[in-house]
Order: sequence, then structure tokens, then C-alpha cells
Amino acid sequence: MTIEKLIINKIINKGSIDVGEFIQLCQFENDGYYLNNNPIGRKNDFITSPEISQMFGEVFAIFLINYWEKKIKTNFNLVELGPGTGALLNDLLRISSNNQKFLNAINLTLIEKNKYLMQLQKSNVNFENTNWSEEFNLQNNNIPSIIYSNEFFDCFPVRQFYKKGKWCEKIIKYNNSEKNFTFSSKKVEDNKILKNLEKFDHVKVAEISESRTKYFNLICKFIKKNKGVFVTIDYGYKNLPNHLSLQSVYNHKKTHIFENIGNQDITAHVNFDELIDLANAHNLQIDLFCTQKDFLITCGIKERKNNLQKNKNEETIKKLNLDYKRLVNKSQMGEIFKVLVVSCF
Repeated sequence: MTIEKLIINKIINKGSIDVGEFIQLCQFENDGYYLNNNPIGRKNDFITSPEISQMFGEVFAIFLINYWEKKIKTNFNLVELGPGTGALLNDLLRISSNNQKFLNAINLTLIEKNKYLMQLQKSNVNFENTNWSEEFNLQNNNIPSIIYSNEFFDCFPVRQFYKKGKWCEKIIKYNNSEKNFTFSSKKVEDNKILKNLEKFDHVKVAEISESRTKYFNLICKFIKKNKGVFVTIDYGYKNLPNHLSLQSVYNHKKTHIFENIGNQDITAHVNFDELIDLANAHNLQIDLFCTQKDFLITCGIKERKNNLQKNKNEETIKKLNLDYKRLVNKSQMGEIFKVLVVSCF
């Protein structure tokens, strides 16, 4: 059964589904988009910072190594959530080759649900005793951990709400005679949801992801119990926006979520204010929260670019400059992408 047919049957049986359930079915059920496809790359649907330039992975690696030298200095779990093609990890391992103590201390685990990407990682990542898992479930939990992710939490399904006097939720129906999906709405009556929506009163729109909250809580509990640090980079906001952020992308072009069902990327901006509140609730230290631009520049990406440009031809220099601008410029990835570092030692 196709993803589209599965969704239609769900709607026929229930009358409607919320936006979050629609996304969950599209992305994670049966042969869903995130389970079997390779969405990453210039020839696919989107490209992430590590694929844009080695500069991103290299300065990120230096940040993690410096953190280990200052805070850990012993054997540790190195965990990447959603490693994609393995580009970021490979940059990290390559830079780590200059620090054999760090490299020897690594117990590597990759958390990956996508069967295609898992096989790609197994081909691309050259590190002895690498562990793969579909769920966050570390076996070596008696040592500290460095856990990190890049463009991971934006993929979690969100439910959408808006306020017109009363809070309403966007829902999805199916018109059997016209054979198409349509948006509708229903009044929110659940007291727990209404309580959660109170903080959105001044903007009057809300995107809430219960699965994202649950997953981040899982990471926080693990860090609190076993010590370590979690670094996450994603596009999102701290101050609530006055608009909904859900978007779908197919072959690097924005689409409608009812198009290419089960075959396109669907994401929403991450509410970093919520993540920070959750980390604080677990009494974790907020070590850093800033834009990707500030993070990369502080970590030395400009100096790395200048070094890479030495004795290079004009074409290579031009590409390095373009990649650098894409990563740090306010109008591109520099401002919308945020970096959050939380820890417990």
C-alpha cells in the first residue's frame, strides 16, 4: 500500500487527521521518506552544511575536541543523531587524526533510522567498532558522552494551531469525489493542549511537536545521569514568530505538503526557547546559544577559509568564498540556523 493510500484510509476511518499525523505517515511509516530515501545532496532534495563545505565540519570538529580536552579527557561515547551521508563525522574523524588521544578515547554510535543512509554510512565511515542503532539507546552509559546533531530536530512532526478568539487546530480531510486533500479546522477542547498554547497567545499561531519534546527530554535525562554535552544545530527561532514555519521541499524547490506524498522533505523550524526550557528543567548547564554565523566565526571558519585559499586557483578561491557566505551570511544560513550546547559535569 502506498503512503498516500494509507493516509486516505486513515482519514476515511477517522474523518480527519491532524497535520502532525499526516507528517508522521509521510515520513516515517512503511516506506516513508525518511526511512528509505537519500534526501541529501546537490542532486537530491536538500543540502546540509557539511555537504556545502569541509570548513563547517572542520571547525565543528575543533570545537568538540577542545570541549573534550577541557571537560572529559577520558574514554567517552561519541554519538551523532541522524548522520546523513556521514560527511560531518568524516570531517570530525579526519581532524581528530591530529589528536590520537581523542581518537583512541571514542566509543562511536550512530543513530539512524534510514536504511539507505545507514548503508551509505557503513561505506563512507572508516572507524573501527562503529555501532549503529535506530533508537537512542546507548550500551556504554557509564562514561560521559558527546552527543551532537545537525538538522535533526526540524524533521519531527508538528501539529499546527491558530487563534481566532478561540484556539483551533488545523486538520486534514480527504475529498473522495474530487480525489484531493484539504485543510480544515476544529476547536481545541483538550485542557492540556490549551495550557500548552498559553505561551503562544501573543502571536496567535503555534507549532507543537510532542515527539521532538520527548526526544530532547530523553537526551537531557541521559546527559544528566551519565554526564556529558549535547550540541545541536538546526534552523529555528528563540522568540516566537508570528507565522507558521512548516515547509516541504522536493528537488531543492519549495512545494505544497500535499504534493509528492511520501517522497519529499517536510520540516518545521525548531523552537529553541522550548529546548532551553527543557534543559533548564533538567538542571543542565546552557553553555552556548547563538547563531550559526557567530558559532562558526568564533570557532575560526574565516581563518580556515583563508588557509584553504592559499596557493589555490581562482575558481577554487571563488567557490570557498561562496560556500563561506552561504554558511555565515545573515540572508542565507548564518542567522536562521542556531547552535545550542547543553552539558552536565
